[in-house]
Amino acid sequence: MPTEFGGVLAVPLILAMVEVAKRVGLDTVWAAPVAVVMGMVLAVGWEAGTVYPEAQRWIQAALWGMALGLSASGLYSGAKKLGEG
Repeated sequence: MPTEFGGVLAVPLILAMVEVAKRVGLDTVWAAPVAVVMGMVLAVGWEAGTVYPEAQRWIQAALWGMALGLSASGLYSGAKKLGEG
């Protein structure tokens, strides 16, 4: 089982997506089931890209976009907290 999809490490991506879901109101009781579902969706989506090679590029672009956006939001909030003192 790959730990990365299109060059994006799956575990940190799922952790970041679950953290975002918790920040917008997801009850922490649901964090583990949501992480499992997100992992399944990523894995199935990646495998679908191998069945439909024309979709592979778009799936990879979406994964990179999620990783970049989540990284940037973490960097922004970290820098904002440093600026607050």
